[in-house]
Amino acid sequence: MIVIFTTVAVYLIGIHVKMNQSLKHQVTKDMKDLLILGSCLKDQELSPTLRARLEMGANLLKQNPNLKVIVTGGKGTDTLPPEAQVMKRVLIEEYGIEEERILVEDQSSNTFENLLFSKRLLTGEKVAIVTNEFHSVRTSLLARRLGIPHVVIGVKTPSKKRYKWECREHLALVKSWLVDRKK
Repeated sequence: MIVIFTTVAVYLIGIHVKMNQSLKHQVTKDMKDLLILGSCLKDQELSPTLRARLEMGANLLKQNPNLKVIVTGGKGTDTLPPEAQVMKRVLIEEYGIEEERILVEDQSSNTFENLLFSKRLLTGEKVAIVTNEFHSVRTSLLARRLGIPHVVIGVKTPSKKRYKWECREHLALVKSWLVDRKK
C-alpha cells in the first residue's frame, strides 16, 4: 500500500513541477509561429482561461513582430461561431494584432485535433504553443506524438481554478496517452 501511495505521490508532484516549468518558457528568435489553443466559450464570451491565453499570445506577438499566430478551436454551432473565429476577433479588436498575421483553424474539437489540424498551417521549424500551465504536459505529449517541434509557453491559472483543472488534466493525460493518435 505504501508503494502505491508513494508512486502516486511522486507522479502527482512530478507532473505538477513539469507543468510549472512551462511558465518559464520563452519564444526564441528562430520561431516563426505562435499557436494559441482555444478554451471554452459561453455565448461568444471568453472564459478567464481563454482570456489569459489570448493576453499572453498578444503580448508575445507585440514583442516578436516576425511571428504569425494560429488560433485554434472549433465547436461552433448554427448560431455561434467557432472559438478560433472569436479569438481572431478579440486579437484584432482588443489587442490590435494585424489581421494578416492571424491564421485560423476552426475545425477541431479537442487538443489533439487542435494540434493535428494546425500542423499544416505552420510555417517554421519550431512553434511556441500558448496554453495554461495545467494543460502543458498533455499538449507537449501530443505535439511530440504528431512530430511538431515545439515549446509550450504556460499561462498562470488562478490557484482556485488551477487545482480543479489540474485534477481533471491527470485523467485527460491518461486518455490522451492511450487514445489520441494519428489514424
